[in-house]
Amino acid sequence: MIKILTLILTVSRQSSKYQQFLEKLFFYHDQGYQIYVFCLDEGVKEIESLTSLAEGVHVLGCAYANQARSLPVIEKATYGGLGLLADLIVGSDLILAF
Repeated sequence: MIKILTLILTVSRQSSKYQQFLEKLFFYHDQGYQIYVFCLDEGVKEIESLTSLAEGVHVLGCAYANQARSLPVIEKATYGGLGLLADLIVGSDLILAF
């Protein structure tokens, strides 16, 4: 049975927490988890780079945060709001936030 991990990313790569986020992402990826990354706040700035980071990582973004920062919509990502985030949380075996 595949376990599901949701990572909530609220910081950009300029934050010291971003490196911790990457370490956890690759650790759980290597453990075989299905990984969803929901980017909000400053994390939406990293959507484009995350879409090509690792095979099988699903990148989602907060539509409001993306629009508020006048960022382009990245076709490889899925955008939504708190309802989408709530569904991810309910369906996950493990949730980590950065």
